[in-house]
Amino acid sequence: MPERVINLADFKKPNPRNVLIIVGIIVALIIAWGTFVIVPAGHRGVVLWWGSVENRIMGEGLNFIVPIAERVIKVDVKVQPHPFREIDASSKEYQNVKMTGMMNFHIDPAYVNDLYQKVGLDFADKVIDPAFNDFVKEVVPTYPIGEILPKREEIRKRAMTKLGDNLQRYHIIVDDIYFANIRFSPEYEGAIEAKQVAQQQVETQKQVLAQREIEAQQKVATAKGEAQSILVVAQGQAQANDALSRSITPILVQYKGIEKWNGILPQVSGGAVPFIELGKMGGSSGGAEVIKK
Repeated sequence: MPERVINLADFKKPNPRNVLIIVGIIVALIIAWGTFVIVPAGHRGVVLWWGSVENRIMGEGLNFIVPIAERVIKVDVKVQPHPFREIDASSKEYQNVKMTGMMNFHIDPAYVNDLYQKVGLDFADKVIDPAFNDFVKEVVPTYPIGEILPKREEIRKRAMTKLGDNLQRYHIIVDDIYFANIRFSPEYEGAIEAKQVAQQQVETQKQVLAQREIEAQQKVATAKGEAQSILVVAQGQAQANDALSRSITPILVQYKGIEKWNGILPQVSGGAVPFIELGKMGGSSGGAEVIKK
């Protein structure tokens, strides 16, 4: 069998037919790949026909398009946070107030094409921040500086309504608003801090006075108890003395005197013998009468 001689020229000059086939396959793959697009969950597809926004909106999942002529812009329609820039405003007394916050919002899925056509994807810088800036400069000056913090929730609700009405025309729906920080001038913040310190000191003094008042009341109660105890003892002693005095009779006094007599008759002058008349022991003298004989 004759051996075939490999000519290097065969590799330098490819077959035109094979080249066309390879090119055709590549083009077919490109065209096939460009005939569909996948829209992720929580997104909608804005369809552009040669750069012009179409009326139809692609939903989530696999969608078919016309290759080359159509292009799809994927827009997030989930709830998203947007931090506000710090806004300078003035209170009712023209005191400096700085306010920052956060807004949760989402785009109406049925109108993503309209938003893209009128505003674009940079809608946060174009419409959200200016709307918040207008709200702060319009609403904050209606409040005295001392009411801004206590009425923070009221201001937040007004912001929800005001921004909601403002952004609704762009199909941006406000879900919630939070005020992350409200700051005042250093001088006013120092005055607030000094006032808080003074209030704390007043509260401390009130607590001390209340404690002292309680201690005084306890001492008064103790003194009243001791006085009451002394009074009860004195009343008892008085009652005992009264009962004792009522129990002492003249006869008992005479009897006690006789009990203490040692049996020796009293001596009288003249040698007379004293005579004790017991019959008169009931006399007023309370003792026996001595009669000289």
